[in-house]
Amino acid sequence: PWFIPAIIVFAVIARTRKWGVAAFAAFAVVYPGIVGVWSESIVTISLMAVSVLICVLVGIPLGVVTALNKRTESILRPILDGMQTVPATVYLIPIVLVFGIGPAPAAIATVIYALPPMIRLTALGIQQVPRSAVEAAQMFGATKRQVLAKVQLPLAVPSIITGINQTVMMALGIVVIATLVGAGGLGQEINQTVRRLQPGRGLIVSLAVVAVALVLDRVSMSLVSTPGVQRIRIKRNTLYIAIICLALMAVIGRVFGWIEFPFSWGTSFADPIDTGFKWFRTTFDVVTRPFNDFVVREILVRAQTLFNETITWQAVVVVAAAFAFYIAGWKMSLLTASGITFIGLTGRWPDSVDTLAQTVVAVVLSILIAIPIGIWLGRRPRAESIIAPVLDAMQTIPCLVYAIPFVMIFSVGPVPGIVAAVVYAIPPGIRLTSLGIRQVNYESLEAATTFGASQRQVLWGVRVPLAMPSIILAINQMVMMVLAMAIIAGMVGGGGLGYRSIEALTKPDSGLGVEVGIAIVIMATILDRLLQATARRLQAPVAV
Repeated sequence: PWFIPAIIVFAVIARTRKWGVAAFAAFAVVYPGIVGVWSESIVTISLMAVSVLICVLVGIPLGVVTALNKRTESILRPILDGMQTVPATVYLIPIVLVFGIGPAPAAIATVIYALPPMIRLTALGIQQVPRSAVEAAQMFGATKRQVLAKVQLPLAVPSIITGINQTVMMALGIVVIATLVGAGGLGQEINQTVRRLQPGRGLIVSLAVVAVALVLDRVSMSLVSTPGVQRIRIKRNTLYIAIICLALMAVIGRVFGWIEFPFSWGTSFADPIDTGFKWFRTTFDVVTRPFNDFVVREILVRAQTLFNETITWQAVVVVAAAFAFYIAGWKMSLLTASGITFIGLTGRWPDSVDTLAQTVVAVVLSILIAIPIGIWLGRRPRAESIIAPVLDAMQTIPCLVYAIPFVMIFSVGPVPGIVAAVVYAIPPGIRLTSLGIRQVNYESLEAATTFGASQRQVLWGVRVPLAMPSIILAINQMVMMVLAMAIIAGMVGGGGLGYRSIEALTKPDSGLGVEVGIAIVIMATILDRLLQATARRLQAPVAV
C-alpha cells in the first residue's frame, strides 16, 4: 500500500528526534503519487537504493585503503577519474551486450558512475583527521586497527556523510540515461517530456526525482551515527509490535486495493509552468539571443577555428607537453603528449576541441559561482542548513530537464548544455568548499586570533589555505561533472564528443564509443593533473 513507505520513512528519521525533517521526508514519499508518477517512483527508488547500498559497502573500505596507502591511491585515482568522466552511454554498450536490456545494466552503470565520490570523500575524511588525535591514541598503546575504528573513522563521519549524499545525488543524476537500457521509472517519464518539449511536466516529474533523492539521503544520514544526535531508544517488544502493525496494515491495504495512489494533480501544476516559460522566451528574447550568439560566435567558433585551422594538433602536443613539464615534470608531460596524440590519431580532435571549449566555459562559470558561495557558507552553518535542500534539488534534477527550458530560451545548440552543466556542477563545488572551510582546525584559528589577525586575515591567511585540499577536490569534481555532462550537450545540439557518444549508442558502434570514452577520460585526466599541480605551486603558506 502507498502509505506504508511514508510511515516507515517517518519512523526511521524520527528516531533522531528531527520531527520536522521526518514529516517533510514522509511528504516527499507521497509527492510522486500526488503528481501521478507513483508506480514509476517505486521503480526508481528500488533501483537507486540497491545501487547506493552497493556504493557505500564498496566505497567506504576502498576509501579507507586509499587514505592509508599512497600506492593504492596512485593506482585508484586515474581509475576513479575514468569511472566518473566516461559518459554512461559508453560503458552501457558493453554492459548491455553482457547483461541485456533491463534493470541490471542500469544498476551496474549507476554504481560505476556514483562510486567515485564515496571513495574520494571517505579518503579525504581519513586524511584530514588531526595528526595529534592519531598520535594521542598511539601513545596510549592503540593498534592501527583500533586507531582506525576508534579515532579516524569517527572523526571522518562528516566527510563520509557528504560522500553518501554525493553518491545519492550522482546516482539519481543518471536516472534518465538508465532508461536507454530499459530501466523505466521516472527517467522514462522525463524522456517523454523532452520529446514533447513540456518543461512544466518535466519539472513536476523532476521534483519527484528530487523527492526520491531527499528520502534516500535523509534516511541514510539518520542511519549513520552522528556525534551530538540523541536517538530515541526503542524496546525490542515495541519494535516487534510496530512490525506486526505494519504487516497488518499492508495486508488490509492489499485486500482493499490501496496499492496505487488515490488521486493525481500533476496536469494542473504543469500547464501554468509551460505558459510561464513561453512568456519568458518571448519577453526576454532581446537578452537571451545576444548572449547565445556571443558564446557561440566569440568563444566556441573562435576556438574551433584556432585549433582546427590555424594550429594543428601536432603543434598543440608540443606546447601542451612543454607546459605540463614546467608545471608538473616529465611524467605529466609524457601523459599529456601521449593523450593528445591518441586523440589526434583516432580522428577525434575536432570533436575534442568543441567539447573542451564548452567545458572551459562551464568550469570557469562554475568556479566563479561555487567557490565564493562555499567559502561564505562554510562560516555560516545555519545558512548552509537552509541552502542544503536547494543544492540537493539542483543536483538531483536530471540535467536533461534543465535543457528543456534552456532549449526553449536559447534555441538548440551548445548553450543549453553549458548552462545545464554549470547548474549540475555547482552543488558539489559548494559542498566541498564549505566542508573544507568548516573543518579547519580550531587551534589554528585561535592562534591567528590571538596574534591580532582580523576576520578577513583569518579567512584568507588561515581558513582558505588550510581548506585548499577540499577546494582543489571541489574544482576537480566540477571538472569531472562538467565533462560527464558532455552527453547532454550532444543531446540538445551541442555537438562534440557528447554527440558522438549518442551516435555510438544508437547505431550501436562499440568502437566509436570506446574512442569517444577514452578521449573524454584523457581530457579529464590531463585537466585534473594540471589543475592540481598548478594549485600546489600557487598555494600560499599559512599565515598566522
